[in-house]
Amino acid sequence: MNFKDMDVIIKDLKEKDNFIITSHVKPEGDSIGSQLAMLYLLAKIGKKAVIVDQDAVPDNLRFLPGVKNINYELPMGYHPEVVVFLDCPIRERAGSVERCLDEAMVIINIDHHVSNEYYGDVNWVESGMSSVGEMAYHLIKRVGVEMDDAIRRVIYTAIITDTGMFNYDNASGMTHRVVGELIDAGVSPRIMHGEIFEQKPVASIKMLGKVLMTVETEEDSRIAYITLTREMLTEEGLDGVSTEEFINYPRSIKGVEIAVFFNEAMWGPGAVNISFRANGNVDVNRIASLFGGGGHKKAAGCFLKCGMGEAKDKVLAEVRKALGRE
Repeated sequence: MNFKDMDVIIKDLKEKDNFIITSHVKPEGDSIGSQLAMLYLLAKIGKKAVIVDQDAVPDNLRFLPGVKNINYELPMGYHPEVVVFLDCPIRERAGSVERCLDEAMVIINIDHHVSNEYYGDVNWVESGMSSVGEMAYHLIKRVGVEMDDAIRRVIYTAIITDTGMFNYDNASGMTHRVVGELIDAGVSPRIMHGEIFEQKPVASIKMLGKVLMTVETEEDSRIAYITLTREMLTEEGLDGVSTEEFINYPRSIKGVEIAVFFNEAMWGPGAVNISFRANGNVDVNRIASLFGGGGHKKAAGCFLKCGMGEAKDKVLAEVRKALGRE
């Protein structure tokens, strides 16, 4: 763990007074959890801070304590000195929030993606960490702030979602020790799992069924991919649906080394979000980076401004090349 960078951040947190906290568009468990953890820390050391995100909190995370403090625009008359980017490897991934920031603000960049662009005035990037939520845990501990039940729950959420319920390689021994401490202090894995993963609306289950019907395989089932189009949403009368777990299904097919999810639902017609997962040795972060995206070796994503057919042609061509180089 890089204590030097952590200590530089702690110095800035203590010396400044007014903060913005933000993360990437289309937030998930780690981005929401780490932002709430940072808000808690700053409040505990007597600082004023607001969370500002472009997009709304997903339905399955709205039970978390503190989510009502998340704003979708900068409060009028608020003049922050520092912006803290969390779980946001590329500054532009903060969307509309990034575009409204003042150039005079100090930028603190805290992240665990190997693709991070080190765009901050201060950068603390730990690619070996399971999640930014785990990093927030260590930051709070180093500052010496006592944790309460609410903050333990949001950190647990960040970790369990970004490790795929501890199924991914990023769940280290240290990750399990951190989670063990959270559980010993009162966090209930049964209750948390139920809130996060077992409160799905019927519409989400129906859409999963439609998406699974699109599964295709290539290269002797070494590649599997699924598709969600705007038309599929329209047929169900939906504007959007939580799709974060959909990629796990093609990834679970026997023999699959790379799974891909082509998702038109996140952005609308003419734009496709692509998620990658790897079971083998292929570095999907390298594939995603070819299209301006990034992430981790076993999990990454990118965004293409084109139609679904063009997106599939471009991406699958690179996936096949990557398998050939293995």
